[in-house]
Amino acid sequence: MGGHAHFLDPSKIYTPALPGKEVAYSTERVSDVARVLARMGTAISIRCYGDPVDWAYGGAHELIKNFAYWADIPVLNMECDKYHPFQALADVLTVKEKLGAFKGVKFVMSWAYSPSVHKPRAVPQSAIIAASMMGCDTVLAHPKGMELDDDVLQACSEYAQMNGSSFEVSHDFEASLAGAHVVYPKAWTAVPMFQPPVGQNDPQAAQAIFDANKDWICTAEQMKLADPNAIYMHCLPADRGFEVTDDVIDGPQSAAFDEAENRLHVQKAVMALTMQ
Repeated sequence: MGGHAHFLDPSKIYTPALPGKEVAYSTERVSDVARVLARMGTAISIRCYGDPVDWAYGGAHELIKNFAYWADIPVLNMECDKYHPFQALADVLTVKEKLGAFKGVKFVMSWAYSPSVHKPRAVPQSAIIAASMMGCDTVLAHPKGMELDDDVLQACSEYAQMNGSSFEVSHDFEASLAGAHVVYPKAWTAVPMFQPPVGQNDPQAAQAIFDANKDWICTAEQMKLADPNAIYMHCLPADRGFEVTDDVIDGPQSAAFDEAENRLHVQKAVMALTMQ
């Protein structure tokens, strides 16, 4: 688009910090960083979750909101610990391209196993919000212990009611796939991983929940449970052999790579609309 990007790595500069989180000679308050960057650029894009906010759920989202408060230029959320809006836009664009509509589309966002417990909730939470908002019949499937944000679930229920569609939560992977038009299995971390009051700050407890559910993997046999014209989606990178088998992600029903391309298009669209 003819722009010029500056990449700022927090490990190589003063790390932006919220009030009370500052460390002398290694951090700089967000209010100061945001106002300086706003003098030098046309927008600020931020990707943050997990370790930079000590796995306090919502900490990264609060940091981005703080940037938006202090900056007088657009602040673009490239993924935080609550939301991944650009991925959600790419997801619904892919559904529109592949299936032509949203009404009557059964959209199944499912947890899938990964050897790593360090997976944010942002993708599934934004995916189910977007699918419900667009009018899909949305299903969230996951083992117990992988619950998502209650506020997100409430928003999905309200969007479904508004659109005359449905939203439900299932703990049965294969049952949730019956008749699905979109199959979107992806790992996200277990509740105990987060700092209190959301979790227990216990990675071992999170790992135990993961390891008890290794059978949550998307295979060709499970795709047969879905609608014959169903598409497989994933935000990428996928943990092959754990979240999904090669014959699915490389197969004719896979829309994962069109979905990846669509991230480029939706991000350019938002930049064009906001960076005047």
